[in-house]
Amino acid sequence: MGARQSRRAVPEPTCRLWAAVASSIRSGWLGINDRAKELKVIQMLLFPVLMCTSARQGDIVALEAHLQQGADVSIVDSHRRTPLHLAASEGDIETVRFLLKSGANINSTDNSKDSALRDAIRCKSIEVVEHMVSEGAYLDTSPAELGAEMCCLAHLGDAKQMEVWKAAGVHFNYADYDGRTPLHVAVCTNQPEMVIFCTRNGSNLEHRDRFNNRPIDDGHQLGLPGIVELLGAEKQRLEKEAADAAAQAARLKMEEDGLKAETASSSSS
Repeated sequence: MGARQSRRAVPEPTCRLWAAVASSIRSGWLGINDRAKELKVIQMLLFPVLMCTSARQGDIVALEAHLQQGADVSIVDSHRRTPLHLAASEGDIETVRFLLKSGANINSTDNSKDSALRDAIRCKSIEVVEHMVSEGAYLDTSPAELGAEMCCLAHLGDAKQMEVWKAAGVHFNYADYDGRTPLHVAVCTNQPEMVIFCTRNGSNLEHRDRFNNRPIDDGHQLGLPGIVELLGAEKQRLEKEAADAAAQAARLKMEEDGLKAETASSSSS
């Protein structure tokens, strides 16, 4: 049985690069008398392009071949982006899994100080984000920066992107440089759906910004009775859920204590 061949189409710019390299080999452009060494040098020069192109295309067959030929799984291109960066930016979970199993550096950063996890977040791929986090990926970003990012998304009403950030470990109580949370922003921009989305994802209704305002205070000051009423209803819901949870825990504790008492009584008799 013959070796597997990749059937992915090669982009024209890559073909032109390969043609130029082949031409340089034929003309002895590198000035290396040993043809085997010359081919090895060319191969090493091409690996960054080959690996990153294959990763972007999701061509696992080609990636396997390049790795078998000596390519580094965490090799970087001219922007210091690794194959994992490219696969994550495409939301390609299978290629991401392959690269990580092959030993890719999960927290390597490019020239912009961005990791592959950042690329997966931009791609809005919760599946890739969750897998990378489970494999040890993390965000090397200050809470204030994360808070500012979440507040910006709340302003835009981009709930999907906020869910992706949440999957990366960013909670809804991160605050921006003014101490404002996404819930503050949702209230001030009069977005009822975003208000509900934030409260259902753990936003603290009593959080105060550096001006000592809670989200409901902003609602009062801006004359938004509908938002104020909504926040009141959400507070009641949360209080009821907390009371129900406490009652359930108390019941379970009583049942557990009863079983222990019965067991002790049976043992003594």
